[in-house]
Amino acid sequence: MDTEPKVLSQLKEARLYWKQGLLQEALQQYRQVEKDLRSRKMSSRKKALLKKVVENIEMVDQELNAFLESKEIPEVSEKARELMRTMFSLDDPEVKGSSLMGEAIALAGFGQYDAAMKAFERLLDFKHLRMDAAKKILFYTLEFRGEDEAVSIIRQWESDNRFSMEDRNYLVKYLQKLFKRSQAIENQALLNATEPESELKDNDVMDISAIRLTLPKGHAAEEKVRLDVTFQHGVTLNIVVPRDKPEIAGAFQTGDIIRDVRFLSPVARFSGSVFVLLNRVIDFGAHRGDSSINLKIINISGD
Repeated sequence: MDTEPKVLSQLKEARLYWKQGLLQEALQQYRQVEKDLRSRKMSSRKKALLKKVVENIEMVDQELNAFLESKEIPEVSEKARELMRTMFSLDDPEVKGSSLMGEAIALAGFGQYDAAMKAFERLLDFKHLRMDAAKKILFYTLEFRGEDEAVSIIRQWESDNRFSMEDRNYLVKYLQKLFKRSQAIENQALLNATEPESELKDNDVMDISAIRLTLPKGHAAEEKVRLDVTFQHGVTLNIVVPRDKPEIAGAFQTGDIIRDVRFLSPVARFSGSVFVLLNRVIDFGAHRGDSSINLKIINISGD
């Protein structure tokens, strides 16, 4: 059986780990590919691929050693790695068959705006993917950078001959719909709010499986809930609220600080405060329509 598609998929996954700064995972993946290639009969194409893989291993290894010397590399939970693998292999009409589109969406889902934009911009060169990539650029720019930045991108595209006048008109109308959907004026004010610094370092926080809290506002205010953590990256937690529970999702407003949150870990229980980094409706994949909420742990205290 020809396993080359599997190798290519592994290489794309390794590249995504590398871009995300998950150097240990990237190195492990590249070494697995090297092992697989060396176990097969070598063609000239496989030899060239192996040479490139070995070069990547050396570069990632050097970068990892630099991080280890500075002791700044965070622990990443298995949930985070599994989510990245799931998002990368996303089987969804929004991806339109492009692995690069899936990679860009995964990067955006992890809050890696700049890296995601580079991937989406590469897709603008492909006619059959151009409009989908452009819509994603506008969507995530409005979400991460605000209204002014999104409008600036539209203006840049006025002189971009890859877009016809019809394309530009369509994208302007699409952006106007996004403004209405996200209540741009309110969102702009929230984006101007100062994000508090965490009292913790990424390495200080153990693996958290769930949180418990009393909802602070909305239709379900004062209701006590337990929410599973979908993934964790240091002090940043992500939870996914099902679409049939909008009263819970609505209690988390971007820019809010929520106190008296109980963090549940396999080995400990502790309390603290979180800052709501982001609350958005997922528009792709198996969780389409659910709410994805990113929380930043500001402080903790023992229980």
